[in-house]
Amino acid sequence: MENLEVSQLSPSQIARILLKDLDVFDNSSYLLKPFDVITIDFFDSFSKNILSNKSINHLPEIAALGFWLRKANLNQLKAQNSHLFVGASYRTSPLGKVFHVCPANVDTMFIYSLTVSVLMGNKNILRVSSRMEAPHVKMLFDILNSTIQQEKFTVFKSYINIISYPHNDSISSFISEKVNVRVIWGGDQTIKTFKKFRTSPRTKDIVFADRVSMLCIDCNSYLDLDENEIKGVVRNFYNDAYTFDQMGCSSPQTIYFIGNKDEYKKCIVKFQEDVSDYLKINYDTDLASISSLKLNRMVDDAIEDVIIAQIGDNYIKFLELNTNIDESTLHGCGGGYFYIRNIESTTSLVNLHTPKVQTVSYYGLKESDLKALCQLSNGEGIDRIVPLGQALHFNYIWDGYNLFDELSKKVFIK
Repeated sequence: MENLEVSQLSPSQIARILLKDLDVFDNSSYLLKPFDVITIDFFDSFSKNILSNKSINHLPEIAALGFWLRKANLNQLKAQNSHLFVGASYRTSPLGKVFHVCPANVDTMFIYSLTVSVLMGNKNILRVSSRMEAPHVKMLFDILNSTIQQEKFTVFKSYINIISYPHNDSISSFISEKVNVRVIWGGDQTIKTFKKFRTSPRTKDIVFADRVSMLCIDCNSYLDLDENEIKGVVRNFYNDAYTFDQMGCSSPQTIYFIGNKDEYKKCIVKFQEDVSDYLKINYDTDLASISSLKLNRMVDDAIEDVIIAQIGDNYIKFLELNTNIDESTLHGCGGGYFYIRNIESTTSLVNLHTPKVQTVSYYGLKESDLKALCQLSNGEGIDRIVPLGQALHFNYIWDGYNLFDELSKKVFIK
């Protein structure tokens, strides 16, 4: 165990470093309080450095991250969580050391996870995928590290340790035994893998399982739009579905078109054509590979009687579902592969009352349809209901957790 090595990406980049030498394991005092002024200043400075960087600030997911990290937003989050500070008999304190196992499919999620935890005063070690090699991700690390190196922010060297290593049970086990919390974003298989490692009896696990998400579109609402309004709706759909090539757990896999048969037929053709026209200009991808992937998946779905019809092109495919298929279990291949179904109202979506469904985004819904979705969220149902264009917007309430509550503790004082 003494010789376990990892690659360190932050607070500075070191090709190989002994795991035991990471700053997070230095046993120094916890100097930061929840929502400490210096922590908010640090992330605000990080935000300004992101938003002023012309090489990445044009990317929607980077711009969204930069705006979320601003001091004004973080102070608003503090106000929304005022219950953390008003207890007459308790004081909110950091939980301790937090191990974040970060997803590879959404390459900015690790920053959100980190930020919430540091805002609570915790020390953090993050494992990120070695596959996260996109230029904008590398630039994020450069900006983060340069911010930490500022003299007034050097305290964060003990609070932010980001590492990468191949699958290695010894390393994962070593870290798991030494931390107070594990935040596991990687889905069912990753959760299963990490659950087998020994932890302290009081170690807390916050897990994010495999989920699927849906979109509801009212046909008449869409068909009544003028050309400028259509552009806005299509752009929002693009941001939700194509930012991470439809692989984020909040990106829609199935689209419900609400209306009668005639409205449905008109709407799916119109919407598919409008989205395709937008993608031809704005979607920069390896179209040949994506098209081959979708073709192979479509053949499999047809053989297995999952789908009964299809429309679309290489940019976006709509696959009409067989009536006996439960779409709450379906995750497509990504890159613009959407299952579709015609419904008359959201009251028919009783199959979404399952832990598998995470986000339902919507456009143009009647109030009665929106209320029906809210009813489905009771118990084991939906965790997020958001307007089209906000499916990927991070919120500290995620998968039913309030992460500020989960990553802090209450010290009883009498």
